[in-house]
Amino acid sequence: MKWIKWEDKLITGHAGMDHGHEGLIDLINQLADAMENNKPKELCSNLLEQFVEHTRTHFVAEEQLMDRLRYPKLAEHKALHAMLIKDVLTFKAVYDAGASTEFMTLLVILDTWMNRDIMGADKALADFAAATSVT
Repeated sequence: MKWIKWEDKLITGHAGMDHGHEGLIDLINQLADAMENNKPKELCSNLLEQFVEHTRTHFVAEEQLMDRLRYPKLAEHKALHAMLIKDVLTFKAVYDAGASTEFMTLLVILDTWMNRDIMGADKALADFAAATSVT
């Protein structure tokens, strides 16, 4: 299943952020495919872990950019990052514990991230970076 198609509406205009987002979306699509097709739990858990690790790495790069820019919305943006990591780790803990989890719960978390963070906060950051000529 290809849950998210990489398309123009997801492009922030900042090459580094866009490259990171494209990789994260690829992992989301792999995870969606694995969960929808009832692949082994170990594979799904591994994909969740990969998503968390890649997300953390991506967020560090974004936060370093915000520090260099002296971005005025740094604290708000970091809070969004922390919220996504917390939400995905909470889902993963329930999933790994064997409790009944709805895949749709994870999709809502990821859809919220995509709409609020990529298409909102990250686009604003990319615009700010472009206006200050710092990449």
